Amino acid sequence: MTTNTSTQPLTTPDRPKHSRQAQAQDHQTGAVTSPVTSPPPLPPSSAGQESPGVDRSVSVWTMLLFIAGCAILVVAAWNLPNLIRWGDDYGTVLVFLAFFMVMSIGGRWFWTGIDAIWSAVRGKDQS
Repeated sequence: MTTNTSTQPLTTPDRPKHSRQAQAQDHQTGAVTSPVTSPPPLPPSSAGQESPGVDRSVSVWTMLLFIAGCAILVVAAWNLPNLIRWGDDYGTVLVFLAFFMVMSIGGRWFWTGIDAIWSAVRGKDQS
């Protein structure tokens, strides 16, 4: 049985053990490296503890937009039966475009609020 008496380290700190250069160096020196790796570290438990960089708040403006978006969507749905009468009075194209714009703005504000609330609940940074 032979022992490795070289003064060369098995791997250098700037190269991982699994790199081709480290394997080639190990093959030349006759060193045997273990394929077994340590298990990945467990994530920190979130039982009442938060990371210092996590912001779990939602801005006031975002909440106001969310409430306004909800109100706009409810009012628009409430007025669906009036679209035919408004179309006869003001023109179907104008009523359709106005209704589409109102629904788009209300939907955008609603989903902006939902996204912000969901990010705060999950504990991710709001970018």
